[in-house]
Amino acid sequence: MNTHAGRALIAATIAMWISVWTAPAVRAAGPEPQFTTPGQAEFDQFFQHLLAGFKIPPAANRAPRPPLLGSSPRAIGIDYTPEARCSDDNWKTTNPAPCNPQLSFNCDNPTISLCPASCQKCYDADLANLKDKLAVTTITSYQPNYYILTTAQKLAIKVLQGTFNDAIPSLAAASNSTHCFFSGQPIALCGPKYADAIIDGACGTTTPWNPATFCSGGPYIEPMNYPSGPPGQFIKDGTIIGIQIGNEALGTTIDDVKITPAVLSAAAQTLRTALDARGFGSVPIVISLVLGQEKQFCTGGAPPAGVNLIASHPYCDHVSISPPDWPLKGTPCWQQVQSLFADNSVASCGASHVFIGETGYNTGCPKSPDVPPGLIDEEQTFIEDLKTATCGSDSPSGFPTFLFAYSDVCPAGGCLAGCNTVGVPTEGNGYFGIFHTLKYLTEGEAVAKFGPPSLSCP
Repeated sequence: MNTHAGRALIAATIAMWISVWTAPAVRAAGPEPQFTTPGQAEFDQFFQHLLAGFKIPPAANRAPRPPLLGSSPRAIGIDYTPEARCSDDNWKTTNPAPCNPQLSFNCDNPTISLCPASCQKCYDADLANLKDKLAVTTITSYQPNYYILTTAQKLAIKVLQGTFNDAIPSLAAASNSTHCFFSGQPIALCGPKYADAIIDGACGTTTPWNPATFCSGGPYIEPMNYPSGPPGQFIKDGTIIGIQIGNEALGTTIDDVKITPAVLSAAAQTLRTALDARGFGSVPIVISLVLGQEKQFCTGGAPPAGVNLIASHPYCDHVSISPPDWPLKGTPCWQQVQSLFADNSVASCGASHVFIGETGYNTGCPKSPDVPPGLIDEEQTFIEDLKTATCGSDSPSGFPTFLFAYSDVCPAGGCLAGCNTVGVPTEGNGYFGIFHTLKYLTEGEAVAKFGPPSLSCP
């Protein structure tokens, strides 16, 4: 969504610094991490290679899209927001990081950010609540997290797995480059080697890497599919049903690289080659777009080479901006979302290539006098209308419609993404959740804002 470009993926830099024993310090959440970047000549050389090696072929010459998981499901997924559920930050920073310690850490410190058992227990309880109360069987996980995947595997929850935004230029880079990044940390694995690392796991430049082994030699990258498993074979066992490269990155600049359709296509083709080599040709590669970018990204009614699906993010007027506004109530809001999706996403990229990866209704800061009354009722109506429409027709892409979000991601005192009160902080992603954490902290009991609806299609 538009509240923060890149969303909580930036916040997870903290967790990744914690997971590396030899890192000099833990960075405070907020702006992009500071590190030394290559010189201009090196980037010029990179782009010359990029343009020479990753030309987008005409639509007729593109490889066919791999088959998806089943035929035209009628299903609703939900975008999972662990930074507001399994983080011991409790808004001490503006970007809480969900727990994700190395599996090999001991629990001398029982906090969930450092203790594997405590972190796993948090996700086990939280995702069990999500599945039990909402009857949801598919989630989006925006950033790598071995614990979330482990719980999802146990509960038979399917996962659209995201990557950090810096995976885009890193995957698109030449194989002989050594200037790439994982969650803000420099790593000397680029292009195909980077794809190997995020699929098989890595410690510094060593890949594959057993996630149960302590890593002290560089970035620790937990695997999506550890080749010597099980455990850890989340692609092979069907837990991961698609890989989303970054989030809303088109048009942004990441590690001094302007993210264009060509760069996204190059990254997708690199990842596609790596997945195919492992026998995972049926796993689709997804790119998420801010509504309206589809016209720039797609040509001839299809996404560029390497990209199978577009996760569109249509929101009705003003609910996802900072500060938000509410010109539309629940029913007209959903009606507008449907029109925006049809007129932009479907019209530009084709119905079989797009699905709604995010949409929702912001109920605003709970104590703000500037928030209209009755917004929780309007969110309920919005969700009811979304369910009626989604369960009433097949999905041409084979993917669910995803509701944002499982929980509110803002503190009790308010945030710019939830209200336009003067002086509220710029943090979080608003109040789109069906639940919020007790006292609006980032760890604790999940409190329902209203009677949790079943999102299962009959």
